[in-house]
Amino acid sequence: MSVPEGEAPHDAEEDEGPYFPTYEEIAAELLEAMEAAGLMIHDVRHELEPSTGERRFECVARPPGGDSPHRYHATVHFHWDALLTYASAYGPGAECDLYHGDDIACPHHEGRPQPFAEIVVEYALGDGGYQLSDLSEVPHWIETARALLDKAKVDEDQPAVHIGLSWQGETTLVERFVAESSWYLELDEPPDLAPISRQVAAVLRLTPTLADRLPF
Repeated sequence: MSVPEGEAPHDAEEDEGPYFPTYEEIAAELLEAMEAAGLMIHDVRHELEPSTGERRFECVARPPGGDSPHRYHATVHFHWDALLTYASAYGPGAECDLYHGDDIACPHHEGRPQPFAEIVVEYALGDGGYQLSDLSEVPHWIETARALLDKAKVDEDQPAVHIGLSWQGETTLVERFVAESSWYLELDEPPDLAPISRQVAAVLRLTPTLADRLPF
């Protein structure tokens, strides 16, 4: 088709603008990457706060097979800000409607919100309910867990290890023993979630070995 004299050629890509993902796209890509890494996915949850538009994704991942499929697993989640929900639905600049009327000048139309997501993975390292007789056991558990994570070649910052304790009278119980990793993603282009998913799979393949090294 010819272009009228004096007019620039129309570029369809210009109409699309810079990459700005939706919550649904990031959630779908994350699930696809984890399944490609060989993980079994269940308990997928999509939570929406109707009054603000904030969203939260969560699922449980575990390695295939095994006699205790739910003992060693990872909970994967991320939060999607209300501003990102609004901008992905109505376009950058439309967030003015969230704060004021059309009669007020503001810089929202001049810039665009930066899409981001923090992927958080929490690994269950043991069953809760174990009665702790000596607090001096705890450093050994942490050292054992860190050695396992090193063996899995975790390529991000060293995961944090969390131990939840409760006291019932004179009894001390271990309620949770988990490790947590997180990745901050600036979503100015389609993310590659395969490395994160492969790392989760590597850790989950090794966590069953803790059964022979920890008392719970």
